[in-house]
Amino acid sequence: MVMTLTARFTIACAAFFSAGPVLAQAPAAQPFDTVLARRYFQEAARITSADGGRLWGRSLDGPLLLAHLGTRMLLADVGDSEGQLRPLGSLFTGRLPPRENMANTAITWAGRRWAMVMVPLPVDSVARAVLLAHELWHRVQDSLGFRAASPINSHLATRDGRLWLRLEGRALRRALTASGAGRRTALAHAVAFRLARRAAAPGADTLEAQLLLNEGLAEYTGIRLGAPDQAGGTALVDRRLAALDTISRHERGFAYQLGPAYGHFLDELAPDWRATLRPGDDLAILLEKALGGRPVPAQAVTARAGAYGYAAVRKEEDALAARRRARLAELDRQFVSGPTLELPLAAMNLSFDPTKVEAMGDRGTVYGSLRLSDRWGVLQCDASGGLISADFRRAVVPAPSDTAGRRLTGPGWVLELSPEWRLAPGTRRGDFRLMPATP
Repeated sequence: MVMTLTARFTIACAAFFSAGPVLAQAPAAQPFDTVLARRYFQEAARITSADGGRLWGRSLDGPLLLAHLGTRMLLADVGDSEGQLRPLGSLFTGRLPPRENMANTAITWAGRRWAMVMVPLPVDSVARAVLLAHELWHRVQDSLGFRAASPINSHLATRDGRLWLRLEGRALRRALTASGAGRRTALAHAVAFRLARRAAAPGADTLEAQLLLNEGLAEYTGIRLGAPDQAGGTALVDRRLAALDTISRHERGFAYQLGPAYGHFLDELAPDWRATLRPGDDLAILLEKALGGRPVPAQAVTARAGAYGYAAVRKEEDALAARRRARLAELDRQFVSGPTLELPLAAMNLSFDPTKVEAMGDRGTVYGSLRLSDRWGVLQCDASGGLISADFRRAVVPAPSDTAGRRLTGPGWVLELSPEWRLAPGTRRGDFRLMPATP
């Protein structure tokens, strides 16, 4: 997915990244199995044709790029409008410039708005269909009125944030298998647990709602259009919810789990919800309204949570919170108190693994498996990632171990430095910063 934070910043997320150097724009052997690629393009066409625009009131059909990370080569079933792609039989191929990030995402490039997916695609046909539909929705989401936003939900790294999120997921899972009054009760409990979480974190309602209207809707769409039937879709929703008990980081990934569930129940209780959905809406509040009835009193929420394993989950989260404090101290030594390299951000293009996002409060956020480009060049980090300040004005990595030449290296990162920029001493001894080569 891709989201624009301001006119200057673009962020993309994917599950696959490279920590190697930026590849030159030289001819390369074709890395694609074109027979398999044609099958993928046909599958995407079948998904959008079967939907016929019914789910969102417009077709999701549109240009699709297959991307090969190791070579940065692309394969498309249609040409572009700038001549960046060249014919390859009935397909088109080219190479993505270093300035652009490769990811499972949507991208505006070469005069078109594309959905992009990384090869190899999932072997499982259902998982592949979910991924294709997910990214095809991202390609059109702006036209549907849902501007991409990717706020980090730092409260979901806290004990109470994680506790009530897991209980919310368990209540939603119970609702999947219940019926009648039992289902409505479980849904009311899920909403109550969500409200308890938000009450402990002012502003969390807005942050969660924004991400649900981005990744949550995309994953809901992926499951709705990619599942073979209703039972298969329900099983996928259940699998997403079950993962809330095992996923280590929720600050950005929670929407992939909750979005499909809220969409699933809104389809049942308020079938026209998509047609009336507006930016700023909150899926949980929409579900609460669709349920009607009296909400669970705030003073009764903890008692209701007992039926979902409240005591055991709280004990687990207490232990995790202690480990989290040690982890934050480690991150502080790595990105704050220890020697660092600071990179200014002015035209940032960022891709990262959404399952490896760690909030550091006012310090900012550590993005794992990071690829970051700006005017000074391209930075690539391994899973240890890099820190992006809360105001998105600077990036920080541990100080370089090799400062010679245009290819700088440090613990877990490689920087290809633009000729117009240079390395300079930082404000503290042992620190470095990037500056323009000429004032």
